[in-house]
Amino acid sequence: MDQFKFLKKFALKKRKKLVIALTCLGFVSVSNLVYPWLFKILIDHLVGDSSKADELNIPFLTILLTIVMILSTIFGYYTNILMQELGYRLRNDVRNEFFKSLLYKPLSFFKNEQVGGLTSRATEDIGKLQGLFTGLVAPVFQNVLFIAGCLLLMLQLNQPATGIVTVIILSAIPVIYYFSKKVKMYSAKSQREHASANAIMDETLTGIRDVKAFVLEALRLKKYSSRSGAALQEEMHSARYQAKSTQSVFIIISLLLLLIFYFGVSGISTWSPGSAAAFYFYAYSLTMAFLTLGRAYGQYNSISGATQRIVELIGDVDSYNGFLVQKNSVKIEGKIEFRNVSFGYSDEKLVLKNISFTVNNGEWFLITGPSGSGKSTIANLLLGFYEPDTGSVLLDNIGLNEIDLDLLRSNIGYVGQEAVLFEGTIRENILISGKQHGNTKLDEILKISLADSFINELPQGLNTNIAERGVTLSAGQRSRIAIARALVIDPAILILDEANSMLDEELETELWKNLYEHRKNRTTIIFSHHTDAIPKVYKHLQIPFNH
Repeated sequence: MDQFKFLKKFALKKRKKLVIALTCLGFVSVSNLVYPWLFKILIDHLVGDSSKADELNIPFLTILLTIVMILSTIFGYYTNILMQELGYRLRNDVRNEFFKSLLYKPLSFFKNEQVGGLTSRATEDIGKLQGLFTGLVAPVFQNVLFIAGCLLLMLQLNQPATGIVTVIILSAIPVIYYFSKKVKMYSAKSQREHASANAIMDETLTGIRDVKAFVLEALRLKKYSSRSGAALQEEMHSARYQAKSTQSVFIIISLLLLLIFYFGVSGISTWSPGSAAAFYFYAYSLTMAFLTLGRAYGQYNSISGATQRIVELIGDVDSYNGFLVQKNSVKIEGKIEFRNVSFGYSDEKLVLKNISFTVNNGEWFLITGPSGSGKSTIANLLLGFYEPDTGSVLLDNIGLNEIDLDLLRSNIGYVGQEAVLFEGTIRENILISGKQHGNTKLDEILKISLADSFINELPQGLNTNIAERGVTLSAGQRSRIAIARALVIDPAILILDEANSMLDEELETELWKNLYEHRKNRTTIIFSHHTDAIPKVYKHLQIPFNH
């Protein structure tokens, strides 16, 4: 039930609409109880047992019931719409919460999680939640109310027969419970297999160039089909137990109706023909409502399992709020100090071991070292993506863990080895930080980053749409856009991690010249193997290889 406590806070936001929907649904349920009783009056009237029917004002009753049925139809329509809306809003709210939690999780979380698996949770698992109101709340409320009404009216018609019906229906509960547990277990397994298959598809499409380059289409398809097949097997197990549950309840219901038939025609009972017919219809409606509750229990298991998997990933809903808490909101100048910093991505080996250096405000600082020596790790630590295992990182003589992360990262311009662009226009990608500039300032930044030369040649210039991850641009063009994006925020610290590796020699020389003129008194950290074109104004740190 813990997972439903998680959903409770989202559902309570819509409690007014939920109360209105349940009130309308209650009216619809009660109005449906009228039909068998009208059938009783009709039969008694036709067979001549109309003493009670004659006491009724039939025209008035007909008009009243017509009004009730019209209202029931209108209320039923709005109930359906409201329940659908509540489900859609709940789904969207949980997806937003799920996405928010992922955004604020540390990078270490994503080392052990496949992106495809996470997106599958957002689509498959959270998608199931939209059925909470239409597939669970509404059927349970409506059918519990309807069953209670049926039992009350059946007691008016024949108390012993009502007792028999109740006992037989209750005997079906253990059967439904047993099979539903099996359905829940296999549904959870199938969901995990589907998530794995989605992860395979996601990583395959993300790396489609490598897949084609190494002729991996058949291999990746086989791997995907294997996971989909495994999911299918689990789904079939679930379907078999669902069918067993349904048919077991069906035979119980059939026996119940046969007993009622025997009880009604054997002469044991003295009730009127209309009462017998009405009782039969109430019993049938009651058992169908009970069967619907059984299906709702299956929906409960499905939603419960999906919610549990979501909560496992989100964790404590308030745990990531710490990222939003203001710490030291000081003005960042740009002095950096690493004091005996050691760090490893796992407990088995260190990437950095007792690294110490100081970058004074306004200095250019070059860090070199062999591949795997930890150059990018230094950038990760400086950006607060990870914390050192030992030692400390200071910014302007303040521990990095004491500085507000939003403030820190909004003052650091970062350009990585592979420039990541997002679907949208070039302008949107450059101004992604939200900091707006006039055309003159933006044109200046484009010239510094050498992005103006190819952007001006595009028919739509800055308004040119680029595909996801910028695959329609060359690596060098993506790199220059990423540099412009970093310069737009006018950062106190600029980190360039092999940002020049995708440029030819002439462009690289011009780019470094422009960057130095623009930032000769601003802190700039450079990670690079190619140092010939970099102005010789920097301090230099050689990182040893610690493996």
